[in-house]
Amino acid sequence: MKLRPVSILEFGGLAFWIALGGLRLLDAWQNAHIIPALLAAQSGLIAWLLVTRARQSVEVRWPQKLVAWISALLPLELRIHQETLAGQVITGLGLLLALWALGTLGRSFGIAPADRGLVKDGPYRFIRHPMYLGELISLAGGVIGDPSIWNVALIHVLLLSLLLRIRWEELAVFNYGTYAGRVRWRLIPHIW
Repeated sequence: MKLRPVSILEFGGLAFWIALGGLRLLDAWQNAHIIPALLAAQSGLIAWLLVTRARQSVEVRWPQKLVAWISALLPLELRIHQETLAGQVITGLGLLLALWALGTLGRSFGIAPADRGLVKDGPYRFIRHPMYLGELISLAGGVIGDPSIWNVALIHVLLLSLLLRIRWEELAVFNYGTYAGRVRWRLIPHIW
């Protein structure tokens, strides 16, 4: 696979995701937990996809990029002081869905909304934004473990930012209407 040149800003993002993945892997190793290992895999995959992704055909405005990056980084602010088995299972299932969606996106992945090609395979056959659903499920597991006001507020802010990203992505991708006609549910099957 041919790697494309990266900008200084992209290099900073790449360094961030690699460092975060390393810290998460260290946490998984030291504490023998599966959740940090899944998070490390997610960080590593994001770093790889940022370097190998396809070029976007349309540039989005900087406010959309800013909201997208804030949305991507918000889960790092979740504060979990207590863990429950139910919360860990829910978090793990959400992370597995997010990883499946991320892997399926492949070269079409990006943080900010852009048209890098429409993906219709894997979980995208069932819902149009499975990576966001996986993210919300995984964070819900964390909130179940520690339902503080901070965590509940954080998941609500994340949901709002994801709704904005969904809207912008659906407007940015060419021929999205045809895909939306085949895959009815945006985020939650049989609801929306």
